[in-house]
Amino acid sequence: MNILVIYPYIPYPIDRGTFQRTFHLLRELSRENTVDLMALSENGERIEERLVFEEFCRHVRFVPFQHPAWPKLIPNRLFSRTPSSIHHWNLPHIAEAIRDQLKSKQYDLVHVCDIVLAQYFLDEHQDIPLSIDRSRVDLQFQTQQAAFNTRTLKYKFLAWESLVKMRGFEKRVAKRSQLQVLCGPDDEVFVRQNISKKAPLKVVANGVDLDYFQFDIDPEPRSAQPTVLFCGAMDYIPNVDALRWFFGEIHEQLLQRVPGLQVLIVGKSPTPEVQAYAQLQGVTVTGSVPDVRPYYRRAWLQMVPLRIGGGTRLKIVESLAIGTPVVSTTIGAQGLGLTHGANILLADTPATFADQIVSALQNSPLRAHLRINGISIAKERFGWRSIGAGLNAEYRRFDPELRKQVRLMNVPFDVVTMSQTLDRIGGMISTKKPHYLATANVDFLVQSRSDIELRNILDEAHLVVCDGTPLIWLSKLLRRALPERVAGSDLVPRLLERAECEGWRVFFLGGEPRALTLAVQNVEAKHPNIQIAGAFSPPFAPLDRMDHETICQHVREARPDLLLVSFGCPKQEKWIARNYAALGVPVSIGVGATIDFLAGTVKRAPRWMQIVGMEWIFRLAQEPRRLLKRYATDLVVFSIGSIREIVSSLFTSKAPQRL
Repeated sequence: MNILVIYPYIPYPIDRGTFQRTFHLLRELSRENTVDLMALSENGERIEERLVFEEFCRHVRFVPFQHPAWPKLIPNRLFSRTPSSIHHWNLPHIAEAIRDQLKSKQYDLVHVCDIVLAQYFLDEHQDIPLSIDRSRVDLQFQTQQAAFNTRTLKYKFLAWESLVKMRGFEKRVAKRSQLQVLCGPDDEVFVRQNISKKAPLKVVANGVDLDYFQFDIDPEPRSAQPTVLFCGAMDYIPNVDALRWFFGEIHEQLLQRVPGLQVLIVGKSPTPEVQAYAQLQGVTVTGSVPDVRPYYRRAWLQMVPLRIGGGTRLKIVESLAIGTPVVSTTIGAQGLGLTHGANILLADTPATFADQIVSALQNSPLRAHLRINGISIAKERFGWRSIGAGLNAEYRRFDPELRKQVRLMNVPFDVVTMSQTLDRIGGMISTKKPHYLATANVDFLVQSRSDIELRNILDEAHLVVCDGTPLIWLSKLLRRALPERVAGSDLVPRLLERAECEGWRVFFLGGEPRALTLAVQNVEAKHPNIQIAGAFSPPFAPLDRMDHETICQHVREARPDLLLVSFGCPKQEKWIARNYAALGVPVSIGVGATIDFLAGTVKRAPRWMQIVGMEWIFRLAQEPRRLLKRYATDLVVFSIGSIREIVSSLFTSKAPQRL
């Protein structure tokens, strides 16, 4: 796809939290798409950074600008429909630059950062899909800000005027955009309750550069004195307000309970109010620093006493990745899905916030517990590769060559034959970019009804094929016919034949060690010219306790074109979805029991049983104790779900059509 990305700033050097998000998402978008970048350069600054973006963008265009003076209340601001914080960015030469760029090239999608740039697409350029990446939801931000910063009647009136206009503007933007990308589920709830119940939304959490913020096994020694860090841009209103609350209501309590407490305030552009805190006992205000990591490693923990939210806190995921425990308010950690006591400490009142800090500072085992769990969850969920892969998956639906899909019980299936599937996989391998496939059967549909992660994995997969004869029957009853069953156990042998002819390197991952060895031997005997890049059977462990890095290292070192994973459903699908982007393997597929079939340790049903949809009976007879409960559940849930879908389809088809 051709995507035009427009930013209201040049996000490099990465010296602001928002720049972390926009820079890394831009780079991840470029992995699967052709991306052109247009960015605004305030007062001509950062223009020299063009080469950084030209490494992964096709075309880079920086547009110099200056912020105009803020409008006076009467007559300009009061009688304008647009909020002043939005209108402030409405400049004729920016509009002309956007027109010129859209005339010069054909784009399938425009991706803008924040709604200050969305205004250029409300009355013009209606024919192009618009996606807006929201580093914060402006209406939510201003609502929270007004609660803490309206001390006089004048400010209360201005806040009310701004909120009324912002609500209207947000609704206009929601109607125009084809997608809004939000930082967290709390943002999604706010938008649904206050802006639009129908606007297309996608939650793409903030992440962390795992290579840069890497936990050091032998880190620099922590400060000798108990040390608490607060990190961020120190001219950003939520950060200033957080420090105002901390020093106004919490700091004195801590000094009484933790002798020698040190507080580090690290971040660029501290306001006079922030600078004044340096006069307090044990407080250091550094201003801008060339590298924040030494401060993370010196601190015993990081505090996030935020009262104004929206978006997610990059400072938290950076802390988790580098191994510095975090104490935060609930609003400070919103959208990250962290658990109090497991990987973070949460508190929302001055007394409980002080209690949590004291508890962490005085309890070394607790800090170690938070550190280990924080590092683990950062690696698992907050790497930019996996986060960017989710956004790329969402953007595929804007591709003009969109693949044809049908949905059965809310699971998408690609309308492909076996031959077309092989061709699709060949095309993916030729791109050298990472993809993953799912071979979905009845059990997938049943589990995805309650397993949100699995449902998202199927929605975001590059290809979902139908591995179940009952699904073919259901698709025909619903008049959404799938052409044929593409079973994983049939697909893999065909792929191995193709791999031998095309020279693809194949890696087998999973299965019992003996079965895996037999499978590789049998494949090499049948396909003497095939290139087996490697085979690895990791020790059995629940998904969250697996040694993911060791497994990934085995695969990366082998440099395969095709990765066949046999961990069982849905474990294998979740493992692939979490790791495929970082692995860089062109095609990864969960293959279930196929390694056992290749090894000959498990036999497939006779062909006639496969054709009439009775293969499950053959499998049940082989492994009754393991499969009975699963098959019984699948039968009941799938039958009920199918009946509901058929009835719903009948009523829909009989509903009167509007002319």
